[in-house]
Amino acid sequence: MTAPPFKLRGLDHLLLHVRGMGDAERFYCGVLGCSVQHRMPQHAMLELSAGVVLVDTADPNGSWALEGAAPGRNVDHFAILTDGFDEEPMRAWLAANGVPIEEVRDEAEEFSIYVRDPSGNLVELLKRRA
Repeated sequence: MTAPPFKLRGLDHLLLHVRGMGDAERFYCGVLGCSVQHRMPQHAMLELSAGVVLVDTADPNGSWALEGAAPGRNVDHFAILTDGFDEEPMRAWLAANGVPIEEVRDEAEEFSIYVRDPSGNLVELLKRRA
């Protein structure tokens, strides 16, 4: 097998189907700290920092995203790499914002907290250990 005619540079973005842009924006910006890079109301989309793009499939302008899509989950989960955090303040922050923790993984190289956004997408908040 030969190498492809390009080199990967990393994930550019992840497009998520959400139901209700207001709740999604509050979660990703208010709780996770993303910022809005571009608003595209003609497509019912928000482009956020961290490579996250949201399309509101409940909005008629976002119905295009469901064309040809199989019903059900469109992503298992995605991970947002953080610059690190202390577990207890992170737990308190999520609780104060009404975001339940679904799972915690404490491994030798990484520590992760899994939460769900308002549309049910599973989000991994990841810190790598030095």
